[in-house]
Amino acid sequence: MRILSFLVNEQQLKKDPKCNFQNISKDTKGYLYAKFTFGKGWNGCLVAASFWCLNKEYPVIVEKDGICVIPEKALTWSNFKVSLTGIKDGYRITTNKVIVEQGE
Repeated sequence: MRILSFLVNEQQLKKDPKCNFQNISKDTKGYLYAKFTFGKGWNGCLVAASFWCLNKEYPVIVEKDGICVIPEKALTWSNFKVSLTGIKDGYRITTNKVIVEQGE
């Protein structure tokens, strides 16, 4: 298992500079996970992470510990994008998309 870490500050999603995003190989299954560290604007939200590959969206629910598996269908190309959506009573917050490069 490998975890890719991201930081979420309000609507800004970015790669955690302490995380190694090098040497990621495409076509994995059940191996790559994403971990999100949230700012206070996300407190109490049900959060979905959307992983994008070739303009197709593959959403998954982010668990309470901030971790989710990255869907295998998003890992079939040289890169994928990730974004977040959070909802709670009468409240919706979204982020930008971040690109993650993959090799062969």
